[in-house]
Amino acid sequence: MRFIKPLRIAEEIIFVDGLWGTGKSIIGPVLGSFERVEKQKLEPIYEHLSVLDRFGKIDPDSGAAMMRLYADIALFNSMISREVNLRPFDDSGLLNNPRPLEYMARLLYKDGDAVMERIREKRPILQIMTHQILPAARLAFRSFGERFRIIEMVRHPLYMAQHWFSYIERCGRDPREFTLWIEDGSGPPLPWFSSGWEERYSSLSTMDKVIYSIKWLYEESEKAMSGLSEGERSRVFLIPFERFVKDPWHFIGKLKAFLGVNPTERTKRVLRKQKCPRANLSAGKGHGSYGWSGPLGSDDSEDYSRRMEFVDAKASPEAAAELRRMCGSYEERFQVSIPRRGAEYGA
Repeated sequence: MRFIKPLRIAEEIIFVDGLWGTGKSIIGPVLGSFERVEKQKLEPIYEHLSVLDRFGKIDPDSGAAMMRLYADIALFNSMISREVNLRPFDDSGLLNNPRPLEYMARLLYKDGDAVMERIREKRPILQIMTHQILPAARLAFRSFGERFRIIEMVRHPLYMAQHWFSYIERCGRDPREFTLWIEDGSGPPLPWFSSGWEERYSSLSTMDKVIYSIKWLYEESEKAMSGLSEGERSRVFLIPFERFVKDPWHFIGKLKAFLGVNPTERTKRVLRKQKCPRANLSAGKGHGSYGWSGPLGSDDSEDYSRRMEFVDAKASPEAAAELRRMCGSYEERFQVSIPRRGAEYGA
């Protein structure tokens, strides 16, 4: 016996993915302003199933059936605003995304077959926000095939460090932290991305954990990309945060081509709300509870310097040097240029 889900409701599915602190919350509302794209939904089940699949902890057929089932449930519920998020401060909340009145009106729509008729007529695109799923994306590609796209937000490693520093020690300790944890039998639970280097991870200082975890996830993302077919790779679109917030319309055009749908008049309003384009890389809204504190200087060069000073004060010399190597590689690959103050802050 095998579990299956051959019939489907969700014909087009987007995962907006990225490591913690890469700026996914900017892209979600922007996409939601495009024609046919639904408001972003944050549902961790997709990343949890994907991680279990990566490590062989779930039957492949069962995992694919569950992914398809949850996608169909998510789209059906979205079309009647069942489980709509009314929290005013959440990124996925109704007021922080386009078309709030439309989603309120859906509360009064008929259920059942009438929903299916609206789905056939409107052809909505399901939008799901995930966290660092790319290293484990094999299951999603296997489950959804050509109807699936990943928009992967990437960001300069230095600008993730403070966010990660304030968060990473919650893994294995805080019951409100919902990343999958693992155990190696010799200590407390650890985040899944420490698998294969658990002993070293446990021995590191907090900032060193941050640096080497980001390094591991970026390297595993590259390995995952290289393992995809050419067609699958064409369905992954990488967006460097720094370039998007400075010149968002360049990427709006590329997203239009990538998804095959148009932006709308709402797109301009969403970009303004997200403070794009912006003069300073750190001038967005951010999350204070996750270590975001706004710009640490009057311009990008001073901001960069102070962030590097923060890392240097808390990292080992070896980890700080590794971060600088990562910064250099990132800037070269994604054509990101950040002004420096002083040669000692160069990557």
